Amino acid sequence: MPDSHLLDPDLWCALSFLDQRARLADAIRAELEGSPGVQEVTIEAGGRGGEYDLTVLLQTDVGKLRTPLWSHARATIFCDPSVHPANRRQLAPALAVREAADRLRRRLDVPYTLESRGLTLQLSPEDGVERSWTAERSLFRNRTAVTREDRVLDAAPDLDVRDLLAHFYVGPSLRLVGPDGQALLLPESIEVEGPTVSLCPSCSRWAEGAHESCPSCGAAVDVVIAARPPRR
Repeated sequence: MPDSHLLDPDLWCALSFLDQRARLADAIRAELEGSPGVQEVTIEAGGRGGEYDLTVLLQTDVGKLRTPLWSHARATIFCDPSVHPANRRQLAPALAVREAADRLRRRLDVPYTLESRGLTLQLSPEDGVERSWTAERSLFRNRTAVTREDRVLDAAPDLDVRDLLAHFYVGPSLRLVGPDGQALLLPESIEVEGPTVSLCPSCSRWAEGAHESCPSCGAAVDVVIAARPPRR
């Protein structure tokens, strides 16, 4: 049964920062119980002014895994009494714990095969998606080539290929031109984990997830992946 402190804003906000991190670590530990290779769970705090940009550090039998857990913005809203309680509960740390544990669980037992040509691994970054990486070493050319393939298992008939590209593409911005001369822009994207957030330039509000329009004012939104800057 989930810790009630991770669902109730009043109970959560009455805890010290140290107690909050301890409860989050316990919750992640419980979610990953029985997962292979897990040794210890630590919750890392963010930098000054963004302490609640929390990261899960998972010590495994072969090294460390990290994934974003909760953001300072969510933590601020969750403990803001001026925000409606129903809206605050949508940002409960219990939900972030489940999402982070799911991401880690998918990375803890990734099968791979080692053949004469090189190494191939397969994982499922999210439900319905299979990703395969193949690293092939060419002794003749003295280089290693790495290829990646993403396969959507249950693509809807009306699924827009451009949306798929934008969702899975990793690399710099590209201007793509089709056989008919029609061009489209594939925005720059980096390989990063984090929640999807919809930002509204009109009313300067944001909402969890990818929305077609702003839930508050109905204007067009920008959908981005919320990510912490790299460590220095």
